Amino acid sequence: LNRVPSIIKDSNMLRVLSVVALVGTVSGFTTSKWVRPTLLSKAGLVEELQAMEWDEDISQIASNYLQGKYKKCSLDGEECRAICDRVEIEALLQDILPPVSPSELESETNDIMKAFGTEEVIDVFDFVGALKKNKFWVQAGELVVKELIYLDCLQSNYVSKVALLNDDDYDELKDSLTWDGSALVTLSGDEAKFLYAIASSRKGKTSMPDVEYAALKSKLKKEDSWVVTRAQDPLEKMGMSTLLGYIHRTF
Repeated sequence: LNRVPSIIKDSNMLRVLSVVALVGTVSGFTTSKWVRPTLLSKAGLVEELQAMEWDEDISQIASNYLQGKYKKCSLDGEECRAICDRVEIEALLQDILPPVSPSELESETNDIMKAFGTEEVIDVFDFVGALKKNKFWVQAGELVVKELIYLDCLQSNYVSKVALLNDDDYDELKDSLTWDGSALVTLSGDEAKFLYAIASSRKGKTSMPDVEYAALKSKLKKEDSWVVTRAQDPLEKMGMSTLLGYIHRTF
């Protein structure tokens, strides 16, 4: 518990943290940094822990990712977007925020847009700064954000043909998620595509035609893929906040 924020003084909270730390060690999901989970008590209450500062390397990867979303460069890096207006920023936010209901997504998007005042054109550095500290990423936790970035990078690279991270950043992100015990790093290309479609659907968005989605689902079902059965991943079963946990929510 050396990394528990000093402001957490409630003894019951400390006991919960002790249990989580012990479970994480026994299960092999140890980490050199504190990752803020969302913990569910037996009564079903959500205990929100204060977010610690990000790991320095992951923080830089997140910044690079956000710049990649803003610039929307082609894979060869020759075609990039120079500036974004408010409409384009709103569309980016709906991609970047965790998968929640359409009404929640609209509320969260409007909340973040307030950071830009009345500016019609949003600078890339203002965009990155606002997103890095937005409360919805903070509430989700670093693990969820890393999984969001990872899944979006897969989709962008193989489907949208847009470069979001360079190879070194992508490999480091994947290694970090592997160390965390994230199930996303085991996804096949089809599973990642299906999971992205489900996450988009939760937001009221469509990432592929219905016919293509049905065919993909049927294919994965025949392969007995765990993403089709909506099974919980190991970290979700432990009560930690994960991307799949967001997707499994009932609205």
